[in-house]
Amino acid sequence: MAWPAGKTLQNGKYTLDSVLGRGRFGMTYFAREPDGSPVVIKTPVRDGLPPEDFEKRQVSFVQEACKLARCHHPHIVKAGDPFREDGLWCIPMDYLDGTTLDRRSVKQLPEAEALSYIQQIGEALGEVHRNGLLHRDVRPANIMVRAGKPEAVLIDFGLARAFDHDLTVARTQEIASGFTPIELYSRRAERGPYTDVYALAATLYELLTGVLPTNAADRKAYDAQLVPPQHHNPNISDPVNKAILRGLRLHGENRPQTVQEWLMILGVAAPPPADTNQRHVPHPQAPEPSWNWATIWTAVGSLAAVIALVMAVSQCQPTPIVPQRTPSSPSPSSTP
Repeated sequence: MAWPAGKTLQNGKYTLDSVLGRGRFGMTYFAREPDGSPVVIKTPVRDGLPPEDFEKRQVSFVQEACKLARCHHPHIVKAGDPFREDGLWCIPMDYLDGTTLDRRSVKQLPEAEALSYIQQIGEALGEVHRNGLLHRDVRPANIMVRAGKPEAVLIDFGLARAFDHDLTVARTQEIASGFTPIELYSRRAERGPYTDVYALAATLYELLTGVLPTNAADRKAYDAQLVPPQHHNPNISDPVNKAILRGLRLHGENRPQTVQEWLMILGVAAPPPADTNQRHVPHPQAPEPSWNWATIWTAVGSLAAVIALVMAVSQCQPTPIVPQRTPSSPSPSSTP
């Protein structure tokens, strides 16, 4: 059940204005701070879940804020301090005035425009991967384009997981038909940056054709053929057509192994400078919680849930919300 307009959160720090939208896992509200600055408040949705399952969702939700706080990039949405209100955990997020790419006005984007968005989101994914995370849900609905600017922003990190996290398993509600690679349908399949390469290539396929690529599960189970994007849009150049097909190879080991490698094949990224005098230093990664959540819930119930949530929040180093503009009223298309 949605909160009503006018409700204040965090002792008056935020005042809700309206519901922006509801996704598969979260509800987003348009709100304002006391000085009138716009902000988005995101909360998890219950969906009739029993209390113990909803508390697990809340933990994952708070961890989303921690992941966002670790990823600093102009094409990744900014998040602030998580807080609890009426038993729900909330994440304040940057208000982005614009629309998601699934709501674009034209079915097939010009190639140059689509490539510009893909390059920006690819660079954002590089930051996600440097932090040891996978986004797992790259698709047009999770890419916002700022109003009046050719700038794309990656949003919704609700499915983000560490490369080797125990919760990185297939769950049917996490499958986005056409965009999900085959390894996310299996509990035991290995995953890596190439997992997001597939989704990014599928996103470019859809932006240029207006058609979803053939579902990966159908390609494996029924030998369904992947239709080349040029079949739907003959204006797609040969190099871009070939790059999309490489990114959409069924098995991960046959795809480009990093987003940077795929962007180079696509022709929108230069090779990294060859400097043999400098040694690569891996980006430090914040540790993921090592406990088993399901065991905690079963053993000690709701008290442990509260403790776990507090511990998850304590690991965050959130990015302050920086207002982008002060609109007179929110646009329904401005849903993060």
